Amino acid sequence: MMREVQGLIFAVDETAMHDGPGLRMTVYLKGCPLRCVWCHSPESVSPKPEVVWYQTKCIECGKCAEVCPEGLRSLEDIESIDYSKCRLCGLCVEKCPQGALEIKGKTVCAGEMVDYAKQLMPFFKRSGGGVTITGGEPTLQVDFSYAVLALCRQEGIHTAVETCGYAPWEKYEKLASVTDLFLFDFKHPDEELHKQYTGVSNKLILANLERLLDLGVDLIVRVPLIPGYNDSVSQVRDIARKAVDLGARSISLLPFNPASSGKYSWLHRSYPPGDVKRQSDEYISNLEEVVRSEALEVIIP
Repeated sequence: MMREVQGLIFAVDETAMHDGPGLRMTVYLKGCPLRCVWCHSPESVSPKPEVVWYQTKCIECGKCAEVCPEGLRSLEDIESIDYSKCRLCGLCVEKCPQGALEIKGKTVCAGEMVDYAKQLMPFFKRSGGGVTITGGEPTLQVDFSYAVLALCRQEGIHTAVETCGYAPWEKYEKLASVTDLFLFDFKHPDEELHKQYTGVSNKLILANLERLLDLGVDLIVRVPLIPGYNDSVSQVRDIARKAVDLGARSISLLPFNPASSGKYSWLHRSYPPGDVKRQSDEYISNLEEVVRSEALEVIIP
Protein backbone atom coordinates (compact mmCIF):
# COMPACT_ATOMS: atom_id res chain seq x y z
CA MET A 1 0.00 0.00 0.00
CA MET A 2 1.17 3.52 -0.74
CA ARG A 3 0.57 4.62 2.83
CA GLU A 4 3.24 2.23 4.03
CA VAL A 5 6.02 3.37 1.68
CA GLN A 6 8.89 4.69 3.79
CA GLY A 7 11.18 7.64 3.30
CA LEU A 8 14.01 9.34 5.16
CA ILE A 9 13.29 12.97 6.00
CA PHE A 10 15.15 15.54 8.09
CA ALA A 11 12.45 18.16 8.66
CA VAL A 12 8.85 19.19 8.06
CA ASP A 13 7.86 22.85 7.86
CA GLU A 14 4.11 23.32 8.13
CA THR A 15 4.25 27.11 7.64
CA ALA A 16 6.44 27.45 4.53
CA MET A 17 5.72 30.48 2.36
CA HIS A 18 8.22 30.25 -0.50
CA ASP A 19 7.92 26.66 -1.73
CA GLY A 20 4.96 27.12 -4.02
CA PRO A 21 1.67 29.02 -3.82
CA GLY A 22 0.00 29.78 -0.52
CA LEU A 23 0.84 28.27 2.84
CA ARG A 24 2.77 25.03 2.34
CA MET A 25 3.68 21.98 4.34
CA THR A 26 7.19 21.31 3.05
CA VAL A 27 8.73 17.88 3.55
CA TYR A 28 12.54 17.83 3.45
CA LEU A 29 14.09 14.56 2.24
CA LYS A 30 17.63 13.37 2.90
CA GLY A 31 20.06 12.82 0.05
CA CYS A 32 21.20 14.88 -2.94
CA PRO A 33 23.21 13.89 -6.06
CA LEU A 34 24.75 17.37 -6.37
CA ARG A 35 27.57 18.87 -4.32
CA CYS A 36 26.93 22.57 -4.74
CA VAL A 37 29.71 24.73 -3.34
CA TRP A 38 27.11 27.04 -1.80
CA CYS A 39 24.63 24.38 -0.64
CA HIS A 40 21.92 26.00 1.45
CA SER A 41 21.13 22.79 3.35
CA PRO A 42 24.32 20.80 4.00
CA GLU A 43 22.37 18.58 6.39
CA SER A 44 20.32 17.37 3.40
CA VAL A 45 23.21 16.11 1.26
CA SER A 46 23.94 12.76 2.91
CA PRO A 47 21.37 10.02 2.19
CA LYS A 48 21.90 8.71 5.73
CA PRO A 49 21.00 10.05 9.19
CA GLU A 50 23.71 12.12 10.88
CA VAL A 51 24.26 13.90 14.18
CA VAL A 52 24.35 17.70 14.06
CA TRP A 53 25.73 19.98 16.75
CA TYR A 54 24.27 23.42 17.50
CA GLN A 55 27.29 25.23 18.86
CA THR A 56 25.30 28.18 20.19
CA LYS A 57 23.32 25.87 22.48
CA CYS A 58 26.31 23.89 23.77
CA ILE A 59 27.39 24.61 27.36
CA GLU A 60 30.32 22.14 27.21
CA CYS A 61 29.01 20.10 30.12
CA GLY A 62 30.66 16.93 28.82
CA LYS A 63 27.62 14.65 29.22
CA CYS A 64 27.82 13.62 25.55
CA ALA A 65 31.44 12.54 26.01
CA GLU A 66 30.51 10.47 29.06
CA VAL A 67 27.99 8.31 27.19
CA CYS A 68 29.49 7.98 23.69
CA PRO A 69 30.32 4.26 23.26
CA GLU A 70 32.90 5.08 20.57
CA GLY A 71 34.65 7.76 22.58
CA LEU A 72 34.19 10.27 19.77
CA ARG A 73 33.44 13.26 21.94
CA SER A 74 35.66 15.11 24.36
CA LEU A 75 35.71 18.59 25.87
CA GLU A 76 39.34 18.95 24.84
CA ASP A 77 38.43 18.84 21.14
CA ILE A 78 34.69 19.31 20.99
CA GLU A 79 34.63 20.59 17.41
CA SER A 80 36.53 17.70 15.81
CA ILE A 81 34.51 14.52 15.59
CA ASP A 82 35.02 11.64 13.19
CA TYR A 83 31.41 11.03 12.21
CA SER A 84 32.38 8.06 10.04
CA LYS A 85 32.68 6.12 13.32
CA CYS A 86 29.36 7.31 14.72
CA ARG A 87 26.84 4.48 15.18
CA LEU A 88 23.88 6.88 15.54
CA CYS A 89 22.96 5.29 18.84
CA GLY A 90 21.48 8.59 19.99
CA LEU A 91 22.86 8.42 23.51
CA CYS A 92 24.58 11.79 23.20
CA VAL A 93 21.35 13.35 21.93
CA GLU A 94 19.39 11.94 24.85
CA LYS A 95 21.88 13.15 27.44
CA CYS A 96 22.39 16.68 26.12
CA PRO A 97 20.53 18.98 28.56
CA GLN A 98 20.43 21.92 26.11
CA GLY A 99 19.27 20.21 22.94
CA ALA A 100 22.59 21.02 21.29
CA LEU A 101 22.69 17.64 19.53
CA GLU A 102 20.15 16.22 17.13
CA ILE A 103 19.94 13.34 14.67
CA LYS A 104 18.99 14.68 11.25
CA GLY A 105 17.25 11.84 9.48
CA LYS A 106 14.04 10.10 10.48
CA THR A 107 12.23 7.26 8.74
CA VAL A 108 8.53 7.95 8.20
CA CYS A 109 5.68 6.44 6.19
CA ALA A 110 3.90 8.27 3.41
CA GLY A 111 0.63 7.85 5.27
CA GLU A 112 2.02 9.75 8.28
CA MET A 113 2.89 12.72 6.09
CA VAL A 114 -0.51 12.82 4.45
CA ASP A 115 -2.34 12.50 7.77
CA TYR A 116 -0.28 15.45 8.98
CA ALA A 117 -1.14 17.41 5.85
CA LYS A 118 -4.86 16.72 6.23
CA GLN A 119 -4.80 18.55 9.56
CA LEU A 120 -3.62 21.66 7.70
CA MET A 121 -6.22 21.55 4.93
CA PRO A 122 -8.20 24.57 6.25
CA PHE A 123 -5.05 26.66 5.92
CA PHE A 124 -4.31 25.24 2.47
CA LYS A 125 -7.81 26.05 1.24
CA ARG A 126 -7.74 29.57 2.66
CA SER A 127 -4.34 30.41 1.14
CA GLY A 128 -4.30 28.25 -1.98
CA GLY A 129 -1.45 26.21 -0.51
CA GLY A 130 -0.59 22.56 -0.24
CA VAL A 131 2.29 20.11 0.16
CA THR A 132 5.78 20.47 -1.30
CA ILE A 133 8.36 17.69 -1.44
CA THR A 134 11.93 18.96 -1.43
CA GLY A 135 15.31 17.94 -0.14
CA GLY A 136 17.92 17.06 -0.71
CA GLU A 137 16.42 15.72 -3.92
CA PRO A 138 12.97 14.06 -4.13
CA THR A 139 13.93 11.83 -7.08
CA LEU A 140 16.45 9.99 -4.89
CA GLN A 141 13.45 8.70 -2.93
CA VAL A 142 11.07 8.59 -5.86
CA ASP A 143 8.74 5.87 -4.53
CA PHE A 144 8.22 7.74 -1.25
CA SER A 145 7.81 11.07 -3.03
CA TYR A 146 5.30 9.54 -5.43
CA ALA A 147 3.30 7.95 -2.61
CA VAL A 148 3.04 11.18 -0.61
CA LEU A 149 2.07 13.20 -3.67
CA ALA A 150 -0.46 10.63 -4.90
CA LEU A 151 -2.12 10.38 -1.49
CA CYS A 152 -2.27 14.17 -1.24
CA ARG A 153 -3.89 14.31 -4.67
CA GLN A 154 -6.53 11.86 -3.46
CA GLU A 155 -7.34 14.28 -0.63
CA GLY A 156 -7.56 17.26 -2.97
CA ILE A 157 -4.32 18.80 -1.72
CA HIS A 158 -2.19 20.82 -4.15
CA THR A 159 1.21 19.16 -4.73
CA ALA A 160 4.61 20.57 -5.64
CA VAL A 161 8.12 19.20 -6.12
CA GLU A 162 11.37 21.13 -5.77
CA THR A 163 14.13 19.48 -7.79
CA CYS A 164 17.70 19.98 -8.94
CA GLY A 165 16.80 18.23 -12.20
CA TYR A 166 19.54 15.60 -12.03
CA ALA A 167 17.90 12.17 -12.29
CA PRO A 168 16.85 9.66 -14.94
CA TRP A 169 13.88 10.89 -16.97
CA GLU A 170 11.74 7.95 -15.87
CA LYS A 171 11.61 9.35 -12.34
CA TYR A 172 10.30 12.72 -13.52
CA GLU A 173 7.78 11.03 -15.77
CA LYS A 174 6.49 9.15 -12.74
CA LEU A 175 6.32 12.20 -10.49
CA ALA A 176 4.71 14.34 -13.18
CA SER A 177 1.55 12.25 -12.98
CA VAL A 178 0.94 13.34 -9.36
CA THR A 179 2.57 16.80 -9.25
CA ASP A 180 0.66 20.05 -9.76
CA LEU A 181 3.76 22.27 -9.83
CA PHE A 182 7.48 21.71 -10.41
CA LEU A 183 9.99 24.16 -8.95
CA PHE A 184 13.00 23.39 -11.13
CA ASP A 185 16.49 24.69 -10.29
CA PHE A 186 18.68 26.14 -13.05
CA LYS A 187 21.99 26.91 -11.35
CA HIS A 188 24.39 27.85 -14.14
CA PRO A 189 24.24 28.21 -17.95
CA ASP A 190 27.84 27.09 -18.59
CA GLU A 191 28.34 23.32 -18.54
CA GLU A 192 31.93 23.34 -17.30
CA LEU A 193 31.28 25.88 -14.56
CA HIS A 194 28.14 24.00 -13.58
CA LYS A 195 30.24 20.88 -13.17
CA GLN A 196 32.90 22.79 -11.23
CA TYR A 197 30.37 24.33 -8.83
CA THR A 198 27.93 21.42 -8.39
CA GLY A 199 29.91 18.29 -9.26
CA VAL A 200 27.77 17.39 -12.29
CA SER A 201 27.16 18.55 -15.85
CA ASN A 202 24.00 20.50 -16.61
CA LYS A 203 23.20 18.47 -19.76
CA LEU A 204 20.88 15.97 -18.10
CA ILE A 205 19.27 18.74 -16.06
CA LEU A 206 18.44 20.82 -19.12
CA ALA A 207 17.22 17.75 -21.00
CA ASN A 208 14.82 16.94 -18.15
CA LEU A 209 13.68 20.55 -18.00
CA GLU A 210 12.85 20.51 -21.70
CA ARG A 211 10.99 17.20 -21.49
CA LEU A 212 8.91 18.34 -18.52
CA LEU A 213 8.00 21.54 -20.36
CA ASP A 214 7.11 19.47 -23.43
CA LEU A 215 4.67 17.52 -21.24
CA GLY A 216 2.90 20.79 -20.52
CA VAL A 217 3.35 20.62 -16.74
CA ASP A 218 3.06 23.71 -14.57
CA LEU A 219 6.70 24.61 -13.92
CA ILE A 220 8.68 27.53 -12.55
CA VAL A 221 12.41 27.75 -13.25
CA ARG A 222 14.21 28.84 -10.09
CA VAL A 223 17.66 30.40 -9.99
CA PRO A 224 19.48 30.50 -6.63
CA LEU A 225 21.63 33.61 -7.08
CA ILE A 226 25.08 33.12 -5.55
CA PRO A 227 27.35 36.19 -5.54
CA GLY A 228 30.42 35.60 -7.67
CA TYR A 229 29.15 32.31 -9.06
CA ASN A 230 26.04 32.86 -11.19
CA ASP A 231 24.53 36.27 -10.44
CA SER A 232 26.13 38.53 -13.05
CA VAL A 233 23.87 40.27 -15.54
CA SER A 234 25.34 38.25 -18.41
CA GLN A 235 24.91 34.93 -16.60
CA VAL A 236 21.30 35.65 -15.65
CA ARG A 237 20.58 36.76 -19.22
CA ASP A 238 22.09 33.51 -20.53
CA ILE A 239 19.96 31.51 -18.10
CA ALA A 240 16.83 33.38 -19.17
CA ARG A 241 17.54 32.91 -22.87
CA LYS A 242 18.21 29.20 -22.42
CA ALA A 243 15.03 28.82 -20.40
CA VAL A 244 13.04 30.49 -23.18
CA ASP A 245 14.65 28.23 -25.77
CA LEU A 246 13.56 25.20 -23.75
CA GLY A 247 9.98 26.45 -23.49
CA ALA A 248 9.86 28.02 -20.01
CA ARG A 249 7.45 30.86 -19.35
CA SER A 250 8.45 31.98 -15.86
CA ILE A 251 11.51 32.31 -13.65
CA SER A 252 11.93 32.95 -9.95
CA LEU A 253 15.19 34.60 -8.90
CA LEU A 254 16.22 33.63 -5.36
CA PRO A 255 18.52 36.15 -3.65
CA PHE A 256 21.41 34.69 -1.68
CA ASN A 257 20.62 33.83 1.93
CA PRO A 258 23.76 34.37 4.06
CA ALA A 259 22.13 32.59 7.01
CA SER A 260 22.79 29.26 5.29
CA SER A 261 26.50 29.49 6.11
CA GLY A 262 25.73 29.01 9.80
CA LYS A 263 24.49 25.48 9.15
CA TYR A 264 27.98 24.29 8.28
CA SER A 265 29.08 24.54 11.90
CA TRP A 266 26.41 21.97 12.72
CA LEU A 267 28.47 19.42 10.80
CA HIS A 268 31.89 20.78 11.81
CA ARG A 269 32.55 22.12 8.30
CA SER A 270 33.67 25.45 6.91
CA TYR A 271 31.50 27.30 4.41
CA PRO A 272 33.32 27.18 1.03
CA PRO A 273 32.13 30.55 -0.39
CA GLY A 274 33.27 32.31 2.78
CA ASP A 275 31.78 35.60 3.97
CA VAL A 276 29.30 36.35 1.19
CA LYS A 277 26.68 39.07 1.45
CA ARG A 278 23.13 39.10 0.08
CA GLN A 279 22.62 41.07 -3.11
CA SER A 280 20.98 44.48 -2.73
CA ASP A 281 17.30 44.86 -3.54
CA GLU A 282 18.26 47.27 -6.31
CA TYR A 283 20.56 44.70 -7.92
CA ILE A 284 17.91 41.97 -7.72
CA SER A 285 15.38 44.34 -9.32
CA ASN A 286 17.86 44.95 -12.12
CA LEU A 287 18.24 41.20 -12.71
CA GLU A 288 14.47 40.81 -12.75
CA GLU A 289 14.28 43.40 -15.53
CA VAL A 290 16.93 41.44 -17.44
CA VAL A 291 14.69 38.37 -17.21
CA ARG A 292 11.59 40.30 -18.28
CA SER A 293 13.46 41.64 -21.29
CA GLU A 294 13.69 38.03 -22.51
CA ALA A 295 9.88 37.72 -22.46
CA LEU A 296 9.76 35.71 -19.24
CA GLU A 297 7.44 36.27 -16.31
CA VAL A 298 9.28 36.91 -13.04
CA ILE A 299 7.81 35.08 -10.06
CA ILE A 300 8.61 36.88 -6.79
CA PRO A 301 9.23 34.27 -4.06
